[in-house]
Amino acid sequence: MTGYVQATVTADERGAVAEIAWVVGIPWQRRGIASEAARSLVAWLREHPVHTVVAHVHPEYGASAAVATAAGLAPTDRWHDGEVGWQLTIR
Repeated sequence: MTGYVQATVTADERGAVAEIAWVVGIPWQRRGIASEAARSLVAWLREHPVHTVVAHVHPEYGASAAVATAAGLAPTDRWHDGEVGWQLTIR
């Protein structure tokens, strides 16, 4: 196993929201694995009744920001526990 992606799906007044995260072991980093996995996860979520995908990225983790960008998310002005909120609105 090189790592994993996950989606925690909750509901708000508009429907389903997915908060995503990814982890890749150090020996497998910088190979595009996290970006490919995150893109695949977001593609899967697009096929389900999810209207928004969010992630939280520490401002010093450029690699994680690149993964979020590759998955179609964009940074917002929202912060949570020292991390920037990233978001993709699907519907």
